[in-house]
Amino acid sequence: MITRMRFIILTALFLGSLHSAFAVTDSLIIKGRITNLNGRLYRQAPFITFSRNNILQPQSELSKQADLQADGTFRVSLPMLFPQEEIYLEYGGRAFTTFLGSPGTVEVTFDGDSIGKARKLFYFAGVNADANNQYPLYLAAENQRLSSSRTLGTEFFKTFWEKSPSDARFAAEGRGELRLGSVKAATQNTVASPILYNWIKSVTDEEQLQVLYEHALGNQYQVSRALLDSLKRLDKAPLTGQRVIWANRFGNYADQLVEGKKFENPSRTNSLPVKLMATLIRDNSKNLSADDRQHLERIAVNGLAEKGELDFMNKLFARNELVLNLLFNFERENRIYGDLFDSTATEFLKVRYLAKNLYKYTYPQQILLNNHIKSRTGIPQFKQSLDEIVQLEIKDSADIRKLVNFKDVRTAPVEALPGYFLTASNDRGNSWFNGVLDGLKGKTVYIVKWNIEDAKSREELDFIPALQARVPEDVVFLFVHLSTDDYTVSDAILRQYMVRHRLKGIHMSVNENQAMDLLFRLNPLDLATFSLVRPNGKFAMKNAPAPSETEKTAKTIIEAGGQ
Repeated sequence: MITRMRFIILTALFLGSLHSAFAVTDSLIIKGRITNLNGRLYRQAPFITFSRNNILQPQSELSKQADLQADGTFRVSLPMLFPQEEIYLEYGGRAFTTFLGSPGTVEVTFDGDSIGKARKLFYFAGVNADANNQYPLYLAAENQRLSSSRTLGTEFFKTFWEKSPSDARFAAEGRGELRLGSVKAATQNTVASPILYNWIKSVTDEEQLQVLYEHALGNQYQVSRALLDSLKRLDKAPLTGQRVIWANRFGNYADQLVEGKKFENPSRTNSLPVKLMATLIRDNSKNLSADDRQHLERIAVNGLAEKGELDFMNKLFARNELVLNLLFNFERENRIYGDLFDSTATEFLKVRYLAKNLYKYTYPQQILLNNHIKSRTGIPQFKQSLDEIVQLEIKDSADIRKLVNFKDVRTAPVEALPGYFLTASNDRGNSWFNGVLDGLKGKTVYIVKWNIEDAKSREELDFIPALQARVPEDVVFLFVHLSTDDYTVSDAILRQYMVRHRLKGIHMSVNENQAMDLLFRLNPLDLATFSLVRPNGKFAMKNAPAPSETEKTAKTIIEAGGQ
């Protein structure tokens, strides 16, 4: 049932006790029972996974596992940042559903003997029960209505992108009306839940907004006033998977406008108001004297009184450049947001600034920016959403610190943390790579070519833990980070990323000369491409399937190991 929403989910982040990290959240208690839970089913799948969204990260679900008791009962608590949120239930890869959660208690029951057989498997009680019990009826009616309409259903996107902006808006509205009408069609024999109607109206409205932003992105035009005004709903309930997708598309659209603004007016976009700079220096500099602090306070209130005060500020900036650069860069971007958008959109873009750039920063920098951005943000749900993903980023700080501080790196791979092997060399790329590969004879090797700055690479690497769980433990994952002269990332950032994203295996970071030397050995030498080596050391595939094709790739790897 939840397949059409789960396409946004690239990886599950299993959280031990997420809500303990947040002081101001409500909780959803989910309890229930699998009836007729036999021993075989229990052994194969001893827990249920419940997941929810974060508005800032379309590529990840936040999940908790509820352990099953012997009698089939379960209980779990999830934090709630919005008054209503979509929740996704997954049981052992066999049973799935979506339901609407709110602070309070939801009870879920389903029959173990009916999995894969029953037309309606899940039954709900507690908060939003009527909406959740009617939701499968809506899905069935919607599927029937979309299938019966080629124009608004099965072939909608075949012609949508070539339409004019006004025709695209008309078509998107028509599709939304067709989908929303499925609520009435599904509940002809009962009383339709108002909560279900509002839930589905939110989903269908925001699909319209998503595709219209995509239309504007693809056809390079500025969106209408109505589309900009729609951004006021970003912080309103319910939080759905569709909301997260739409917010992401708006963010992509905003990025284009921001870059255009920087190009048009570099002097404004590279500068900050003097009073703001004085405040940032005063509040974020170490070892300021009392006189320095008073001087900065005067500038923060009155601005520059004389030319020498600018030299004074520059001197203090230089003493704290690393920290202040982070904050100044954010504030420059934030200034552009204010030029382009109204309040809710600007508030969203502020928190998104860190969310989209987390991979660039060390975890102390992430904490610093998180605290600063939250102090500049007024919408609680946005602050909590940012805090949520930052807490996930820094929760492995002890292991990250160990890996970052590991010094004994050699040409042959060395295990720096359990499962994480590092290798470094100034040798030519071919000789170094061949030496590593020779040491892996007898094992199947899956080679990942990537760069941390490449969005497609990061997207694919999110699937690595799931892929590793589906192949034999002796399969080796060899990560080849392809650096360039245009962008050279620090070892510290790379190592942090390895731990944070569970990239267990052997890690090589090759410079541009070494990469060119590997051109024919690893062809194609493109980012986010993959190769497969048999246990005999010969390539099975130079262009292997990607981690995102998890089942296909796992099968290919296993077959290569048996040849």
